[in-house]
Amino acid sequence: MANFFTKLFRREASLARTPAPGQAVRVQPASAPPAAAQAQLPAPGIGAEGFEKVWALLTAGSAPASALAPDAQEMVDFLVPKVKEMFRQLRPDPASFPTMALQILDLINDPDLDMNELIRAISPDPAIPIYVLRAANSAMVSRGSEIQDLRRAVLQLGTREVGVIAAGVASKSLYDPFLKAEFEVFGRRWNLMFQNSMAVAMGASQFAFEQQVGRADHAFLAGMFHDIGKTLALRSLARLVLNAEVVPPLPDPVVDEVLEQVHLELGCDLHHLWGLPEYLVNVCQHHHDPEVPPALENMDLHVLRLAEGLHRLVLDPADAARLEETRQSFQSLQLTPRNLQRVWTDMGLQHERVAALFA
Repeated sequence: MANFFTKLFRREASLARTPAPGQAVRVQPASAPPAAAQAQLPAPGIGAEGFEKVWALLTAGSAPASALAPDAQEMVDFLVPKVKEMFRQLRPDPASFPTMALQILDLINDPDLDMNELIRAISPDPAIPIYVLRAANSAMVSRGSEIQDLRRAVLQLGTREVGVIAAGVASKSLYDPFLKAEFEVFGRRWNLMFQNSMAVAMGASQFAFEQQVGRADHAFLAGMFHDIGKTLALRSLARLVLNAEVVPPLPDPVVDEVLEQVHLELGCDLHHLWGLPEYLVNVCQHHHDPEVPPALENMDLHVLRLAEGLHRLVLDPADAARLEETRQSFQSLQLTPRNLQRVWTDMGLQHERVAALFA
């Protein structure tokens, strides 16, 4: 799979000089986005005025720590060990990691790819063609006439886009509850977690690809799986409710804090269970570290932290939860304010794109 993503995101032009080990990577200013992209700014606050608030937050002093009310904190302290215990009972099988996307991505990696073979590989899973057609007919891609034929859709999107969609659709199963009853406990949280991870993955890979910082294939997979522990934590919490061990409703701040406290431990357990590459385990373990050295081997981690932090600020320009991590990583990447604004704007566009595609 790593070989596929290496080719998937590889530039045709020669790569820039590789920095020496331990040397920080200086990011060159990106070219201005096309006029069409500028005209599709996604949500209120993504323009220059919105970025001014984000920049002020990022360059200010330390953000004040937000504290839960005493009764809410007591509830969190009660739930955290119970969620961990339930996770051990629900711990998935090693074979639960999705393989459909990997098969398709390996096929796309074949330089002698036959389009008919690709279509035959996509067709058995009804979800992937649906999303491919939806993407091909989106406002950002469609050329005016509706595309109803899968072959035309694949040709219009290109193999890189089809690969990203296939990876996202296959990974989505990890963000879905196993039972309808589990879904009903927390409703739209499941889909929002997937959309957030997908937006971060796409934004991180795009940044790494355009700026030649770290590796775009690593950035994409890091975005998809760095917070995967939250999905199993939410499932464990839902089972506690369904087993009548916890009385609903649970306040959103309590659920958020429980997921925050357990997701690193649960997520790294899953990474080891699935035998994921060491760089993904490293991202899972360290993406919330107070400080990550600006060394070459940490560039994938810095790209992920930057994308995640800016995505949170797209959703809420006053969100200070990842402020220190985001600040430290954009400084390690040596971004100028103008370049940072472009990345932040792109994260907004990625969020809109994912929300439309996976609504």
